[in-house]
Amino acid sequence: MSEELPENLPAWHQDWRGIPNALARSALFNVSNLRSAERRHFNLAEIASTRGISLVYTGAELRQDDQDVFLQVLHLAKEQKLGENIRFTANSMILALGWTRNSESYERLAICMNRMKATALRLTIERPEGGRISYSGSLMGQFSWRETGSDDPLREWTVSLEENIVKLFAPDAYSLLHWQTRLSLPPLSKWLHAYYSTHRDPFPVKVETLHRLSASKMKELRKFRYELKAALALLVERGFFLNAHIDPKSDLVNVERAADRRRLE
Repeated sequence: MSEELPENLPAWHQDWRGIPNALARSALFNVSNLRSAERRHFNLAEIASTRGISLVYTGAELRQDDQDVFLQVLHLAKEQKLGENIRFTANSMILALGWTRNSESYERLAICMNRMKATALRLTIERPEGGRISYSGSLMGQFSWRETGSDDPLREWTVSLEENIVKLFAPDAYSLLHWQTRLSLPPLSKWLHAYYSTHRDPFPVKVETLHRLSASKMKELRKFRYELKAALALLVERGFFLNAHIDPKSDLVNVERAADRRRLE
């Protein structure tokens, strides 16, 4: 007998975005900020993830701007049944993402959507209480737009999600990200913000572990450590952490999450 799945994603407040913990705890969306750099293509590649998560991926290399688009599509999808078409204008999506409204952004958005359409994931999550969550499918289903014969930014775009993606939104399998905080951050801080949002009481993690999980392209750990310190300091400045530091002897990253009262409003 097949498991009956919910028809909708969970509801969350307008100021937040839901993210599956398994994706935030992996290198699927890396921290590269070189938009001009050529993207790798993966074929049934094992993606670095935390213990208990197995992620096999086929598709183009994904970065934090792709994840921004993915999170916003999930946000729109929660208003209707999964599998139904999600309709929006390119203009409204670009505004939500905080991108500049110009032809370059419209092209960038279309490329992000097409890139995620052409993906295949095989994801398995071992649950602490026993059993597994599994997902096999694309990050996005069909994607199209209504042609008007012009570059009209108000034209309607359509996208859909795989219905079984709802498995990744079990009550203990997803977390919430404060949207405006995320949009204010550069790539590494964005990745850390998502990763630590999945931990209420974060435990110490080695610098080399964060280097691997974020898929940083910095080959020297010394240079990554320097960038990591700056990214942690920015999250303290933004009020996400009460404090954060790297122990010079153990090279462990120690952070303390701030209680975010905005979630309780």
